Amino acid sequence: MAWARLLNTDLPPLVSADYRPSDADERGLWQQCDALERELAASRLLLDDAPLKGYLRGVMERLLGAQAAHLRIYPVRNPEFNASMTPNGMMIVHTGLLVRMRNEAQLAAVLGHESGHYLRRHTLQSWREVETKTATMAILGLGGGFGGLLGYGLATGINASLTLSLFSYSRSLESEADAYGLKLLNAAGYPPQAAGEVWLQLISERKASAVERKGKYKDKSLSTFSTHPPNEERMRDLTETAAELAKASAGVARDERRGEWLAAVTPLRPMLLEEQVKLNDPGGSLYLLQSLAQDSWDGQLRYFEGEVYRLRAGPGDEARATEAYAAAVALANAPPEAHRAHGYALLRAGQREAGQQALKRYLELAPTAADAEMVRFTLTQ
Repeated sequence: MAWARLLNTDLPPLVSADYRPSDADERGLWQQCDALERELAASRLLLDDAPLKGYLRGVMERLLGAQAAHLRIYPVRNPEFNASMTPNGMMIVHTGLLVRMRNEAQLAAVLGHESGHYLRRHTLQSWREVETKTATMAILGLGGGFGGLLGYGLATGINASLTLSLFSYSRSLESEADAYGLKLLNAAGYPPQAAGEVWLQLISERKASAVERKGKYKDKSLSTFSTHPPNEERMRDLTETAAELAKASAGVARDERRGEWLAAVTPLRPMLLEEQVKLNDPGGSLYLLQSLAQDSWDGQLRYFEGEVYRLRAGPGDEARATEAYAAAVALANAPPEAHRAHGYALLRAGQREAGQQALKRYLELAPTAADAEMVRFTLTQ
């Protein structure tokens, strides 16, 4: 087993609350980021949810204090695990990140990492490094919306669905951002081990996905050409460094703020989980649901468990789906669709009266649903 490496968490910030670009290179970079932000602000991919935006701002305020006042936060509809922060103070948070976190501390660990890139001015360093090596300033082409973003200097890109990472950094800068994120996490009163937990969950999800596909988990960051440290090495470094931070402040009260996290994300979970199920990755989706349910199962999680089995449609999956739907409607916050799915499962099993009752309950909860008339027709048969 490889040894973990303690990260340097004593790095000072290089950006103040009133910081402005200091030279022509940086001013040009900010101008490109401003143009990108105008494109993003008009995008239909934005998740326009005021409570969520307020909650994310609160997390950033816990991490950055007064510096958070100048940030603009954009939740984006994208099922991939990602977040990004630009030098001009724009933060992008993917829904695929939100759905995978089990508490606020884990979310803060990721946002703290991105803040590390921002506060240590990594984008400018990467930009200048490329310019030095290639003698060509990377150019952002904004024609054609998000699909027109080109060039290494500012990005590996944002495509039409924002699936790619906003920036590409060297391994050393990624490790530095990990260290700075831990510093912020620790200072904000979160348990610092949350950072390592995020990577453990992400690696485990990818392994589960590979097993389902009868494939082998491949860590792309092990490639010689990868700009990111290997995932398991990164997890070990974060975990070991977090343990040292916790030991050095053993008397400090820590709070993962799970209650606050659930209050913010639970209303959005049906949409977030539906995005994941539609990726057609049953191994990854089942792992994700089981990870989220480590503290407790609820009606939302059980319903989407049933949906994964229904869509996979393998041997025994119909029975597994039926069992999950039945469990969902017996638990709190089951979505209306759980009653519909449960009703149809009962009808297929020959339990006509119970199936009709479940469908009637669905109509009570969602009387104007797109399929309401079809369900009413079913009840007449």
